Amino acid sequence: MLNTRVHQSEVSMATDTPRIPEQGVATLPDEAWERARRRAEIISPLAQSETVGHEAADMAAQALGLSRRQVYVLIRRARQGSGLVTDLVPGQSGGGKGKGRLPEPVERVIHELLQKRFLTKQKRSLAAFHREVTQVCKAQKLRVPARNTVALRIASLDPRKVIRRREGQDAARDLQGVGGEPPAVTAPLEQVQIDHTVIDLIVVD
Repeated sequence: MLNTRVHQSEVSMATDTPRIPEQGVATLPDEAWERARRRAEIISPLAQSETVGHEAADMAAQALGLSRRQVYVLIRRARQGSGLVTDLVPGQSGGGKGKGRLPEPVERVIHELLQKRFLTKQKRSLAAFHREVTQVCKAQKLRVPARNTVALRIASLDPRKVIRRREGQDAARDLQGVGGEPPAVTAPLEQVQIDHTVIDLIVVD
């Protein structure tokens, strides 16, 4: 029979930050929980650094019994996650470049609110929008996504669409090119553009 433990609250990966309140009950085997906790102790400090060199990654890999590549994968998962131990549970994977791992219902909430509440002339801030996402998710008893995860979803939007919906068509024209698609450039100096300014000039020969 599988030995499982029900954790009534999530534990923050960062040791210098307050305990994160419950965001849902996570049921995990004891072994998986302990491995995730051990990973969090080592990976969390690395994830908070801007860059992680090979030496630091190799030390973490040796401590965890992983490869260097696997350590970098865990660092990415920690950065894209919610700051919880469960971000590093063995057997889970990221949602791709620029994507956190969110259940489909949560993704649907974010998408719907982006269309109805963020892409509007009211131009809500990230903080205000994240509060609305939080309220809806709690009302539906869904996992609340981290603010950084919501910011990634916003950053993935077409900037022209964002400007057009939030500031109007005139503002969006500044982001539009002229004359369709530019020709592809495949080599250095294959295409050279020179800016010019009209001035009054008299040439004396």
